[in-house]
Amino acid sequence: MRLTLADTVAVRARSQPGHEAIRVLGGTRLTYAECWRRVVGLAEVLRDAPAGPHGAMVGLLLPNGADAVLAFLACQMAGVAAVPINSRLAPPEIRFILEDSGAAILLTADPFLATGVPDGVRVIDAATVSTPASVPRAIVGENGSGAATGVVGYTSGTTGFPKGALWSNDHWLTHLMRWGWEFGLTAEQVLLVPGPLFHLSYAGLSLAALAIGARVDIMPAFEPGPALDELSERATFAFLVPAMTGMLLEEWRRRGEPEVAAFRFMISSGAPGPLSMTKETMRMLPNARVTEAYGWTEGGWVTFEVKRAETLLAHSVGWPTFGNDVQVFAEDGTPAPVGEPGEVGVRALTHFDGYLGRPDATEAAWRHGYVMSGDIGIWQPDGRLCIVDRKKDMIISGGENVYTAEVERILHEHPLVLEAAVVGLPDARWGERVAAMVVPRGELDPDDLAGFCRNRLAGYKVPRQIELRDELPRNSMGKVQKFRIVKLLSEPAS
Repeated sequence: MRLTLADTVAVRARSQPGHEAIRVLGGTRLTYAECWRRVVGLAEVLRDAPAGPHGAMVGLLLPNGADAVLAFLACQMAGVAAVPINSRLAPPEIRFILEDSGAAILLTADPFLATGVPDGVRVIDAATVSTPASVPRAIVGENGSGAATGVVGYTSGTTGFPKGALWSNDHWLTHLMRWGWEFGLTAEQVLLVPGPLFHLSYAGLSLAALAIGARVDIMPAFEPGPALDELSERATFAFLVPAMTGMLLEEWRRRGEPEVAAFRFMISSGAPGPLSMTKETMRMLPNARVTEAYGWTEGGWVTFEVKRAETLLAHSVGWPTFGNDVQVFAEDGTPAPVGEPGEVGVRALTHFDGYLGRPDATEAAWRHGYVMSGDIGIWQPDGRLCIVDRKKDMIISGGENVYTAEVERILHEHPLVLEAAVVGLPDARWGERVAAMVVPRGELDPDDLAGFCRNRLAGYKVPRQIELRDELPRNSMGKVQKFRIVKLLSEPAS
């Protein structure tokens, strides 16, 4: 296609320059014209990014704010791929992503200016980048960059290291257009962004909203009090992970269950939430459609359901969305019948373009012509999909993906750890918490081991529960039985 996401926002800036586009809670307010001038200013300093082994790439390590959205568009305008980096990662994890992607520039800002930067990477402080007072009238559709890589979203690593999932400019634009269509994004919406913009879900929804001419209200960090104020007074649309919803419910009850008047559309995704939470959320938000979307980085959101009191079903994530052929495959590779479990895959109108520099992993992600999820699903008689388990060894804590192999790799780096196994345990606040069973080589303090992990992993990946044992439970073939570890770690101390 001739147009990119940046082009669509340029059209908005040209056609409705004075319309408010971005509001940062407690800070910046920008019109569409001001947003576009900022995009041009950022693009100028990124345009000369030298190409690395995978082409020209720019790391984005930014706090939640206007630049965290507009930098994606600036990268497109500059003809470089955006590599958003989770600001909660530890310095070694950030360094790995920069080295793996070959990004030659890191666009960052306080408080991340000196975080995990390898030698040879040029650091640009976004605060020092000037915004031009005026720019030429935008001419769109001339860069021909639709097939080029637009964004590289790093996923947690099933083998202990993250992988960069590639999305071309064309595929990303079409992907977000489908989201906007399915979710009903219009220019009249006020989109609240309560979560981090390094996540492609929050960034994608924000860019889709800007493309259609809506307003994007960004929270620098999630706080239930201000979030509830926004939903009551201004915000009409938001994506909330269940951990956020739980905190909002607590705040709403604390205030005496006041009317939440403005809010009209809620997407829940990122982790399973109990039916009791869904019912209470529907009671808190009587003016809103409470919905659930299911997906993963490589597939995007592939199913969707508007929750209705009379049809609520545990584990249901709804029906396939527009442009997605969702299938459940049995162990023998044949489509699983209704009521039988299997691995979920999607064959989509648009899809991710493989893993950066990992052809073997790219090939493994596709089976039967579908991008596989690693999740176990069951079709229901009414056509809905229920997600009942994860084939991949992954924990979802507060909407963040934690692969146990990644945490186990760090645990095994400690000189006093002989063996370690990591599992997810149910947690009322976060959905799941990270827990570890460790076989030590000698005298080992679990608190010291947690500190060792904290220096090498993002905080949400650090085990909150570490138990020392003489051995790990195994089956007759010597394979660690994680279901037994979950049971053992869930039992109350005697």
